[in-house]
Parts: sequence; C-alpha cells; structure tokens
Amino acid sequence: MTTFTTRRGFMGGTAASALALGTGLRPGLAQDFPALGGSGSLVVCTWGGHYADEMQRIWFDPFAEVSGIGVSTTSIPDMAKLEVMETVGNVEWDLIDTEGTQMQLAIRKGLLQPIDYDMVFSLVPKETIDPKVVKEYGIGSVAFSTVIAWNTDLFGGEGPQTWTEWADTDRFKGRRALYAQPRPSFEIALMAAGVPPEEIYPINIDEAFEALDALRPKIDLWVEKTSQWAVLMQNGEVDLMGSSLARTLEEKKRSGKIGFTFNESIVEQSYWTIPKGAPGGAEAQKLLAWMMQPEGMLAYASSLPFVVANTSIYGGIPADMQEQLPGFPANAARNLQIDEAWWAANTPEVQPRWLDWMSRA
Repeated sequence: MTTFTTRRGFMGGTAASALALGTGLRPGLAQDFPALGGSGSLVVCTWGGHYADEMQRIWFDPFAEVSGIGVSTTSIPDMAKLEVMETVGNVEWDLIDTEGTQMQLAIRKGLLQPIDYDMVFSLVPKETIDPKVVKEYGIGSVAFSTVIAWNTDLFGGEGPQTWTEWADTDRFKGRRALYAQPRPSFEIALMAAGVPPEEIYPINIDEAFEALDALRPKIDLWVEKTSQWAVLMQNGEVDLMGSSLARTLEEKKRSGKIGFTFNESIVEQSYWTIPKGAPGGAEAQKLLAWMMQPEGMLAYASSLPFVVANTSIYGGIPADMQEQLPGFPANAARNLQIDEAWWAANTPEVQPRWLDWMSRA
C-alpha cells in the first residue's frame, strides 16, 4: 500500500489548493506537451458513475484540449469480452481500467500490450510513481476498498466492526447485501467464519465455499453491479452491506444515513491496461502519461477515496480527505489486501464453481 507523505515540494500552496478543488490539468499548457499531439479519439473502458465522470473532468477533457485526441468512456471492464474482441479482430476499447486479477488473467491470454514507460517518464519523474504499481503490461490506476457499511437509522454509529459481527443476525437484524462475485466474497465469508485476515491466503477453496454456504441464508441480495450500491442505499432497500468505499462515502455525504468502518476492509489494486489490438493504442499511451502527472492525480485523489500511483501528491490532499483514503496509515493497518496472484492462478477453478454455487442461491 502506498505510504503517505507530507511533501509538498512539487507545487506551491496556492496551486495545491486549487487542484484540491478538482480543477485538474490546465488545457492552456498545450505548447508544453508537443509529444502528446495527435488526432482521432479514444474509448476508455472504466467502471462508470461518478468515478468515470471525475476522470472525464479532471483528465480526459483537458487531455483532449491539449492533444487534439478526443476521449469517451464506456463500461464495464470484462476480460471475456476483450478476449472475444481480440479473437475476431474488432477491439472496441483503447484503454481499460482493469482490476489486478483481471490484468493477470489478460496477460496469461496475451490480450495486452506493454506500457510505454519511455513516454510516461518523459512527463513524470520515475521516482514519483509507486514502484509496486509499475508493471510491464499495466500501471496503477486506483486502489479501491470494500467496507462494512450499515444504515445508521437502525444502528446509529455502532454498526458491526468485523465481518463476524456483520454476519451476526441476532445482534444486527436487517437486510444484507454482498457483491455477486467470488472476489471479495471468499474473503468476506472466511472472515465471517472467524479466519483472521492475516491467515486468509492462500485460500482453501473448499473451505471458502463451506463458509459461503454458512453465510448464504443471511444474504438477502446479491449485487450485480457496483453502481447499484448508491441506489440501494438511497432507497433503504438494504441495511448491512459489503459495499464499495466510494459509493458509501457518496451516500454518507448525500444523506448522512450510512455508517462504515475501515476494520477488515478489503483493498484491491487496479491498473490501466491497453489491449493488444487497441486501434488507438499509441494515443492511449499518451493519455496514460498525461494521467500520471501530479496535478491531475492530486485533483482526483482529493475528490474520490482512492489511492493513486503518483506518491508525490499525498501531502497536498486535505486532511479530512486523507483520513477517508484506504492508504491512510490508520486505515491501511486494518486492511486486507487482495492477493491478485492467488486469484489469477485460481480463478479458472473458482469461477465455474462460483457460477454453479450462485445458480443455487
């Protein structure tokens, strides 16, 4: 997990304050980026909602003005769909916001092209990018969290603090919802069964399904898309959730009726990747380099609760926002980090069993 710093040397206080408000990179600097010039348009496949809207505002629209290359977004990243596109020679995406496990699987199938780090580091000093998220076929986009969340109308500020408590239907009565994917449902079910976070990996697949069997009667709703969390919370359709931190904070700010804890939160790293057959692959490399700059990174991390790749920006994030980030030291100490290598190696076995298990839910 990224280490937070107090360094502000990359920009003055006035600039930092302006960027913290989300102004992003200034398009007036076109003359300073001749290497980014081009034409045509790019399609970025990301996760939609406010998450993508902020990317459009902070990164994509200013990039279009600087480079002459248009950017539009679509959703949702799906490696099976990408594999079909590559097979038939009709790739529709130029840049993908890929979960770490998805990236590993795509690499195994030869679906990605290497990142042009000469381009990236021509705009951004290498030492400012977290080396843990610099991979041959991907560079860090965000690290995101799944957290224990609850309806404060029912539980006030004293909701469940562990997944074991979350699964206690006697103490915490209410409708429960989880994301309808094995990751992080395996981790949640095992922790609910009492397995300490530090002992989750390597996961025993049979034990994970046994833990899910025990948890299944307590789950009222399996959520198919992360964008559903906000609607479910707004409508009061669920009371206890294993929900995304971003959607949780968004609803907490809107209504004040959502509580959550970072205890046993589950963090996963995502990466920007470029499909092997991307029609705008060369232009996508330029967009990647643009996004790694500290100004846009600061604006994005000041707007949404994600850890980003450029570590030089953390001293410029407002203190209250730092405390809402998964990488804030007090929060990071309570996290479980998804083991993307384990998931990449075991997804071929897990996925068909998961689909069969869900069909019986």
